[in-house]
Amino acid sequence: MLGKKFVYLSKSAINAEQPLLFPVYNKNGNLLVEKGTMLTEEQVNKIQALDEIFTLHRAFHTVMVDDRSESADVDAAYKLAPPFQRIEAIEKMLLDIYKSPNHPTSLSKILTLVNRLQTICDKSPDAVIAKIILDSNDNYAVKHVIHTAILCELTAKYLGWEIEEKRSLIAASLTMNLSLGLLQNELIDQSEPLSIEQKQIIHDHPTESVSLLKSIGVQNLVWLEFVAKHHESPDGSGYPENLKEDNIPLGASLIALSDVYCAKVSGRNYRKPIYANVAARDIFLGKDQYTSETLIEVFVKMLGIYPPGSLVKLKNNEMGIVVKRGERVDSPIVQILDKNKHGQVVHGVKRQTSQKNYSVSTIIPLDSSDFEIDPDSIWPA
Repeated sequence: MLGKKFVYLSKSAINAEQPLLFPVYNKNGNLLVEKGTMLTEEQVNKIQALDEIFTLHRAFHTVMVDDRSESADVDAAYKLAPPFQRIEAIEKMLLDIYKSPNHPTSLSKILTLVNRLQTICDKSPDAVIAKIILDSNDNYAVKHVIHTAILCELTAKYLGWEIEEKRSLIAASLTMNLSLGLLQNELIDQSEPLSIEQKQIIHDHPTESVSLLKSIGVQNLVWLEFVAKHHESPDGSGYPENLKEDNIPLGASLIALSDVYCAKVSGRNYRKPIYANVAARDIFLGKDQYTSETLIEVFVKMLGIYPPGSLVKLKNNEMGIVVKRGERVDSPIVQILDKNKHGQVVHGVKRQTSQKNYSVSTIIPLDSSDFEIDPDSIWPA
């Protein structure tokens, strides 16, 4: 194996009927299978029967941060679907991973989801923000990490991050709660205090999620560090290690910030969702607990005070839904909503709320409105 740098390859990374993401070598450095090969079940069994298998360090690192294999398994229907339906397809795939994180296909599926999420965020950024604001709480465990990943991707892009670090950030966001499985679906409806056992599981989940990711073949240290430290706080009050600001990477702080915001704008059985503008204000006022003031300012500037999906009332008493962020944080573009004589929702003109007469007066609770929102017509493919 002289002359080439190899790394140990987890056998769970070798899957039948899926293109290999990297070449596979035996312990003597002999090439067993080329990258891109579609293996049969029998071939997979033969490779997994070997004592050890390896791949090139460069190939392994690249696929962990810049996998391009998505196009092979994304069908035409998915590509042509409107943004909300594409996010829902991502939810279904991630739900399978959270149900069976140790499944041999989990790693390749996670990498595919990173691709898909970054693609839809790049193509329809306002629509994916609206999905966060308008989403229901069913399958909260999966939706929450996707919402967090969306805000991380958009903020990191706003900051001009390099693609390798962005991909590690999104992978970490999607897998930060992997060891919790679907426990959060139960906790969101739990009104009584957490039990001692639940508190311990929550306290340990960053460390346990890292262990789980390593077991399925993740060796990307940036990805693992972001997961390990996403609940640490600058003031040292976080967990599991009570780290302080200098020991917390920016990516972990961005995940924590997005995590908190998404939790605030999602309801519980014992409280309604907090308005987006109030959630942004609360985070800014608690900046010492969450992260640096600069990152919070960038986050709010990227998102806006009235993000897409918010139902608002304008100064002229018109009601509408925010469809796009504006040039200023307080001046989005609003689609006016009305009803025809048959009681059907119709879309009126779009208002530039930077104009004084059309400025936003207040956010309206979604559940207090009799407008039924059709996101596919507002944010089409």
